[in-house]
Amino acid sequence: MPEKVLVAMSGGVDSTVTAYLLKEQGADVIGLTLKMFEGQEKHLDDAGKMAAKLNIPWYCEDYTDFFRDEVISYFINTYRKGKTPNPCCYCNEYAKFRYLFEQMQKHNADKIATGHYARKTFKNGHWFIAKATNLKKDQSYYLSLLDEFYIGLSEFPLGEFPSKYQVRKIAEELGLEVSGKKDSQDVCFLEGEDYREYLSKKIPSDKIKKGNFIYKGEILKEHEGVEFYTVGQRKGLKTGFHKPLYVVEIDPVSNNVYLGSKEETYFKGVKLEKCNFITERKFFKSEIKLRYRMKSAACTVEILPNNEAAVLFDEKQSAPTPGQVAVIYDGDLVAGGGIIRKTF
Repeated sequence: MPEKVLVAMSGGVDSTVTAYLLKEQGADVIGLTLKMFEGQEKHLDDAGKMAAKLNIPWYCEDYTDFFRDEVISYFINTYRKGKTPNPCCYCNEYAKFRYLFEQMQKHNADKIATGHYARKTFKNGHWFIAKATNLKKDQSYYLSLLDEFYIGLSEFPLGEFPSKYQVRKIAEELGLEVSGKKDSQDVCFLEGEDYREYLSKKIPSDKIKKGNFIYKGEILKEHEGVEFYTVGQRKGLKTGFHKPLYVVEIDPVSNNVYLGSKEETYFKGVKLEKCNFITERKFFKSEIKLRYRMKSAACTVEILPNNEAAVLFDEKQSAPTPGQVAVIYDGDLVAGGGIIRKTF
C-alpha cells in the first residue's frame, strides 16, 4: 500500500513541484492549503489550480483565528517588548507544523511534506534537519526550532536539488502556470509591506511606546516608538547627529533607545531561551548563525537547565539581536537553536 503524504501547498512553484515529485515516486498524495491571514485568497486559488493540474485531492483549512492569536500576536508583542521577532522560525515550531500534523491525522496520512529547501537525516538514533544541497536557498535556519517528532514525520524533497532553476524547469515542462511565479516574502502575512507600516496599522497611535534616543547618557531627541527599532539599526533613526549612530540597546521599561558606535554593536556572546537541542552534550564547540543571511561563526555552547543555553563566540559578532533565533550547526546538521534573550 503506497505511503499517504499530506503536502502543504502554498500556491507557489516549490510546494507544487514537491507534490509532483512525491506522486511520481508512487506516494498517495493529497494537497492541503492552510489559510492563515486575510488577503491570502489569491494564493489559495493558485494552490487549488495546481492540485487540479496534478490530479490530486486538495483541501483548504481555515486557521486564521489560531494564526492571529499564536503568530501575529507574537510578532506584534515581541516588537512592543523592544525585541525583534523571527516569525518564520516561530511559526514552524508553534503553528504551521502543528496545524499540518492535525490535518495529517484527520486525513489518515503517514507523512507531511513541504517545499522547504532543507534535508533531514538520521544519525545516532535521532532525526536532524540538515542544510540543503543548494546552499543559496538553504532554509534549515527556519526549521531549527522544530521538534524531532515533526522532523521524523516530514519530507523535504527539494532539499537535494542543486538549483532553483531545476525546480522551475520541472514546473515549466509540466505546463504549470506557477513555474515563473516569484518567491514568497519571508514574512507571509506582511505581503511585502514594511513591518513598521504593518505595526502602525495594528497598534493604536496612543499605545505606541515612545521614549528618547540616548547617546552617552544624553537625550538626543524623542523617537517614534520602541516598536520601530531593532538592535544594530543605523538607517531611519533621523537623529541629525554629526556621525553615524547605531541602536545598541532597547529598554522596554523606560522606552529609551540607546545609541552608540558600530563597535558598540559587537558582543562576545548570547543567552538563549526556549531552546530546542537534539544532542546529549552539555558543553561543546560548534558554529552559530545569528540571522538567516549570515556566515556561520565559531562558538562554544553550554546547554543550561530550563531550555536555556549560553553561547560564547570565538570572535565578537555584530548585532546579535534579542528576540531573533540563533541556530547551532554541527557541519551541515542543525544541532539546535533558541531565541536570543540577551547579549553579553
